[in-house]
Amino acid sequence: MLTTSAAGRVFDFSHVVGGRQITGIVNLAFGEGDDVYIVKKAAGFTDVLRLSIGPEPEDEEVTARFSEVNEGFFRDAWPACVTVGPNSDVYVTDELRHLVSVFDRDGLFLRHIGEHGIGEGQFDRPSGIVFNASGRMLVVDTLNHRVQELTTDGEFVNAWGSHGSEDGQFRSPWGITVDSDDHVYVADHKNHRIQKFDPDGNFKFALGGYGSEKGQFDHPSDVAVDPDGDIYVCDWVNNRVQVFDSDGGYISELGGSAIELSKWQKQYVRGNPDVYKARRRVSSLDPETMLALPTGVSFDASRSRLFVVDSQRWRIQIFNKLDDYSDPQFNI
Repeated sequence: MLTTSAAGRVFDFSHVVGGRQITGIVNLAFGEGDDVYIVKKAAGFTDVLRLSIGPEPEDEEVTARFSEVNEGFFRDAWPACVTVGPNSDVYVTDELRHLVSVFDRDGLFLRHIGEHGIGEGQFDRPSGIVFNASGRMLVVDTLNHRVQELTTDGEFVNAWGSHGSEDGQFRSPWGITVDSDDHVYVADHKNHRIQKFDPDGNFKFALGGYGSEKGQFDHPSDVAVDPDGDIYVCDWVNNRVQVFDSDGGYISELGGSAIELSKWQKQYVRGNPDVYKARRRVSSLDPETMLALPTGVSFDASRSRLFVVDSQRWRIQIFNKLDDYSDPQFNI
């Protein structure tokens, strides 16, 4: 389905960005203007890239590769998630080195924050990262089963969470976001739910539970909230993004709509005759339209569009959220 309408919302598939240039993509974050930073995490392809993704299909380019600015830096790294700080520096969590790496906009390494451990400002396989309205970063400390709040220099401010399945507890949390009121949402990966907290880390509510029905999750990997308060959950193993209202009420789901190849994939297929022939001999191209283990979801408020990291297909699927949509009228 290219256009999904539900509960007064309309999500209209726009286009897909992807290909071998973003092999191993797992996470993304928006920068200034058309800048989009992505994390590539795959053997031989580990890197952070800055892309320029404009409003129209095929309006995308790679504008910076952090590995080219810092030779050998990613050889022993395993980056997980990325965000952009209040000063436009880029913050990347590193699961293997148990820290946060900070770069300037063009990818030049500036400093590390944190180390391996269980104390304040220490991490055990950090993942999701975001900045709150106070300009402090919130880091999902995955195997310490908590969220830590730190300054841009790494000074400890606050932490909440422990291992478990009660309200406010986590089991290997992953993605994180904040809404316009600075409330915090965490993808509680192995508890198969999303938890919402106030800015101080006090529990507000949870939504989800294990399963594949509406409103259920199978290892949710990320969460985003748009300016209207709608909540988007990257339902990883169920190969979909589910949409909820601000109270956690189910609205709809997006399973993928990539009816055309991306610009870069078109170039690859056209340049490889055997690939072109093999693709035309499959019984159906329908499976390639769908999401396959999506790992990240982010809402571009400047253009009212949703970006979904379709990790197993090396691409980003983009959906416009429309406010002025009218249903088609036919006079027969």
